[in-house]
Amino acid sequence: MSFKRNHTPMAVPGSAPLPRCTPATMAGSLRRRLGSVRFLVTASGIAFILVVNALIGYGLLQSRREAIVAGERATRDLARMLEAQALRTAFATDQLLSDLSFVLDTHAEAASRGSPAMHDYLKRRLAAFPELAGLAVIGADGRVLHHSAATPPPLSPLTDRAYFARQREPGSGLFIGALIDSRVVPDTQVIPFSRRRSGPEGDFRGVVVAMANPARLAATLESQGIDRKGGMFLALDDGTVLLERPQGRPGIGSLSGWPAAQAMLDASAGQRRRDGLAEGLTARGVAPGPAGAHGGNHGGIDSLISVRRVPGYPFVVVTTLPVAAVLADWRRDSAAWTAIAIVMTLAIALLTAFVVRQHMRREEDRARLARVSRRIRGILDSMLDAVVTFDTGGRIITFNRAAETMFGVAEREMVGQPIEALIPGARDSGAESDLTARRRDGHAVPVAFTVSDLRLGGWGQGSGQESGPEEPRVFVGVIRDMTRRKQQEAELVASKTQAELANRAKSEFLANMSHELRTPLNAIIGFAEVLDSGYFGAANERQKSCISDIHESGRHLLDIVNAVLDMSKLEAGQFDLAEEAIEAHEAVAQCLMMVRDRAASGGIAIDNEVAAAVATLWVDRRAFKQVVLNLLSNAVKFTPAGGRVTITAGREADGGFRLAVADTGIGIPADFMPHLFQPFRQAENAANRRYEGTGLGLSISKNFIDLHGGSLTCDSRPGEGTCMTVRLPAERVLDQPIAAAAAGIGKPPGGPSV
Repeated sequence: MSFKRNHTPMAVPGSAPLPRCTPATMAGSLRRRLGSVRFLVTASGIAFILVVNALIGYGLLQSRREAIVAGERATRDLARMLEAQALRTAFATDQLLSDLSFVLDTHAEAASRGSPAMHDYLKRRLAAFPELAGLAVIGADGRVLHHSAATPPPLSPLTDRAYFARQREPGSGLFIGALIDSRVVPDTQVIPFSRRRSGPEGDFRGVVVAMANPARLAATLESQGIDRKGGMFLALDDGTVLLERPQGRPGIGSLSGWPAAQAMLDASAGQRRRDGLAEGLTARGVAPGPAGAHGGNHGGIDSLISVRRVPGYPFVVVTTLPVAAVLADWRRDSAAWTAIAIVMTLAIALLTAFVVRQHMRREEDRARLARVSRRIRGILDSMLDAVVTFDTGGRIITFNRAAETMFGVAEREMVGQPIEALIPGARDSGAESDLTARRRDGHAVPVAFTVSDLRLGGWGQGSGQESGPEEPRVFVGVIRDMTRRKQQEAELVASKTQAELANRAKSEFLANMSHELRTPLNAIIGFAEVLDSGYFGAANERQKSCISDIHESGRHLLDIVNAVLDMSKLEAGQFDLAEEAIEAHEAVAQCLMMVRDRAASGGIAIDNEVAAAVATLWVDRRAFKQVVLNLLSNAVKFTPAGGRVTITAGREADGGFRLAVADTGIGIPADFMPHLFQPFRQAENAANRRYEGTGLGLSISKNFIDLHGGSLTCDSRPGEGTCMTVRLPAERVLDQPIAAAAAGIGKPPGGPSV
């Protein structure tokens, strides 16, 4: 048996199948990547960088070629100028020597050695020719006959000089020799120019010599500074250097030691023989110079060299211009353009990266927006309320699933339809309206229609932010079926009406019962007082005790009935204030008299800090005293033996009145504080009550103070005590005395009407 290996990847149960990698899928993926905006922007940025750098590089190469061409032209121009100067000097010197020979043949003192007349003549001619250093006439014996120098001419013969020896031969023309040391002017080198003097028979009579000064020969060029960067060489045909500029570097002596110049001279000589012209050559080579100068090596300088031969004279002109000097401006410009290229490359790269990043963010935002849109659509479809969006023309744009269920119509059928097809009068309604919608089957449905304005164009108007083109306005309408709510409202109204009727019946019953109970209670209290007075005869101690209990119980029951009656009037809004001006300290003193005995019997000390006149109040006397009495009674009731009750009063910063009753009693639990001022509520329930009362005192007190426009607050800590504070507004405090108030002028203008 043989088994074949299967290399197909196994699919994991429950996982998605692995994508098959085929050429078609790879090609599609590649096309998508190449066609993506990110790739196109990146490729465009790279291409732009390459184009910019290629253009700058091409411009630099072109400017380098132009700089080299300009340098070659400058080198040739320098050579032409030196050639013209040498040609002009040689021609003028040749003419001068010819004229001097003619004068010597005709002058009477020409044969007289050291003739003053000839000396003056030579000096005048020399002064007119600045390129020359001296003029001399040499006889056939080699001795100087005449000289332009002020010093005496040398006596030794000059037969050893080449300019004399070469002229002995008949037919010799103008002779130009190499540099020699002047015997007349010490430490001076000159270039000798000489011509033969011949007699009528052609015999040798001597030589006329002009000594050219090399320094003055290049004076014109030096004055113009054209040799500042380059070099100039004037040499004879045999390569002997006559003039070299600039000075200050080792001279080469002869062009034969300069291979590049010698090769160009040979090439120019061949060209001259072929064409009969004196055109020179310009090429790039190594010029003599100090080692390492201008980037040269082996003691040479990389230079542009131009070679020219002076027509008609045995002169060779060589000019040089260092390539470093030629390319100095180009290198500076190249550095600047290179920096510009680097900056532009970085700028383009950063801009490309920024654009790519922005595009990536936009793609992420689009993906996020798509997810949010799907989520919002899901939220809208999951809402129980119908949500409809429509434009300014009232045409429906979207229709959620709840709307389809509510109206019994699909979204595709309602898109583009007017909103009035669903809710008549929708566009004429306000932001929130109760309207009647119509289902597709014709049934009317009460709905709550809420409309909000949705701005799709970014920031809304008036936001202070710049926005793009304004997008069309879209309105969002939320439609809620109010059928069930209307039913509940109707039921609630009915329940409320019944509750009000029941409450009114209760209030009327309590009021009637209070009136019915007060009559017999007053009779009981009155008869108890009569019996206690002994009007019907003396009573024994047991009878007096029973009479006292009857009197106290009647009074207590009457207080309860009065409290219930007051509470009924307050709840029904039928309690009228009988306002008058009272002194606060007097009202407090009267209330203290009513609770003093009870406090004394319970071992409770009372501190009255309102003994002096504090303020004159415009209040209902009975209501105000009842409030103070209720607060004092509660303080005494809930303070154990040995405790203390303190009552204080005074004016507040805003001109109002404040009265506080503080005790050291049991305090009020924190969980009961929200119910403190509710009627019939007590901190203790019926099962564990230790203190008697109806639970109406604080509720009635709070209502009385509210009717006066004031407030009643409580600050209590269980086991430490309670402080009840009454505050009346400034308009309830009178600045006039009670007498003025009693005369009808005490009530402040604009006081509250109750």
